[in-house]
Amino acid sequence: MARRALVALALALVVAVSASGAGGANGEGELTFYPQAGILWHDLYPNNFVDLDPGPGVRDYMCGTQTYDGHTGTDSDIRSFRELDIGVPVFAALDGRVISVQDGEYDRRFGPTVSQFDNHVVVEHETGRFTIYGHLRKGIKLRRNDRVVAGQQIGWTASSGNSSWPHLHFTSQVGGQVDEPFAGPCNDGASGYAQQVPFATEPYLRDLALSTAPLSGKRDLPFDRAVRTGTFVRGTGVFYARVELAAAFALERGLLGLRVLRPNGVAVTETTTVVRPAHGRGYWWFPMNVRLNLVGGWRLVVDIDGRALADAPFTVVAKAGDVRNRAPNPVAVELVPTSPSPHDVVQCRVRTSLVTDDPDFGIVRYRYRWTVGGKLVRAVRSAALSDVLRKGTVRSGQDVRCAVAPTDGRLSAATATATATAASR
Repeated sequence: MARRALVALALALVVAVSASGAGGANGEGELTFYPQAGILWHDLYPNNFVDLDPGPGVRDYMCGTQTYDGHTGTDSDIRSFRELDIGVPVFAALDGRVISVQDGEYDRRFGPTVSQFDNHVVVEHETGRFTIYGHLRKGIKLRRNDRVVAGQQIGWTASSGNSSWPHLHFTSQVGGQVDEPFAGPCNDGASGYAQQVPFATEPYLRDLALSTAPLSGKRDLPFDRAVRTGTFVRGTGVFYARVELAAAFALERGLLGLRVLRPNGVAVTETTTVVRPAHGRGYWWFPMNVRLNLVGGWRLVVDIDGRALADAPFTVVAKAGDVRNRAPNPVAVELVPTSPSPHDVVQCRVRTSLVTDDPDFGIVRYRYRWTVGGKLVRAVRSAALSDVLRKGTVRSGQDVRCAVAPTDGRLSAATATATATAASR
């Protein structure tokens, strides 16, 4: 099928379901995981939900404004093009048949754009449901009429088409209507997710970057080509810090503060600014003017409205030759569910800090290796804090093991593992 015909088909699906309203039956717990690697309200940020207001206004499922007029799905943002380049997988949410694939479009858009040509996959499911996975990276391997199972990787997160930031647009249609799977005060009924992720109510940091150079141009987001460091040479007069704030919806004053503390705990400088994050998120970078006159462990504390969000260590050394790259900090992993059945999609989740995951404030990537019954069944390098094993991979009584090795691209931390035995149900 020609490119424009494929795009027209996918857009027709979206327009048709948009016209019929939103909400639907929520799928009643059919979704057992979010179909993108990562953890919502952690390394994945849900920037937009379905707009449930039938008029010109906006309303998300929590009766807030985490959406825009006419939006038909969940937009889950990854942090930058650095994560895009490492890779963040996208998975089929349910078993089904591919009815449309669009591929080959430019996939690194940012800022205002009017392009309607994105890379996407549309899947039809046995229950009368369609799911749409939009803004994907070039190189989709699926073709029309291919069968997929829940948890099967169908592509990679990117920023193709009408996209201002690298993210996944995930639309669910149930019974001829756009479905908002998330249940809440403005979307009554059972959740479409078997275990719905709670809406975030407390602000947190998605990332903290330190550098010896201004965090401007291509060193700024969404490119993030900055040379990050957690080690500075004694006597440095200025270093630079970038703060990425998330879920900051109800700030009292919006006063963002940074404090630099000497090894003895005494604060030597403080920078503050008033912030008003859009959709609860934003990023700011600051020149930190401070005389780093003591060798040893220093700290950078980030506050919002007087509440400490991060207490991040950095190091001051005597001379440039003492600066060394260090491996990421160790992580823990867990399997969900803890006793999977052959019918389950199995998730491997990484537990780590978003701020102090690497002592040099580097971008950490993770090598996931899945074995079932001692046999390697999936291996992937990802920037995300989760990966999944597709439905039907594990048989009753078999051991399933997920091994995760964090790396900064040069040095790796110790591999963390989680193991479970498949149940018979």
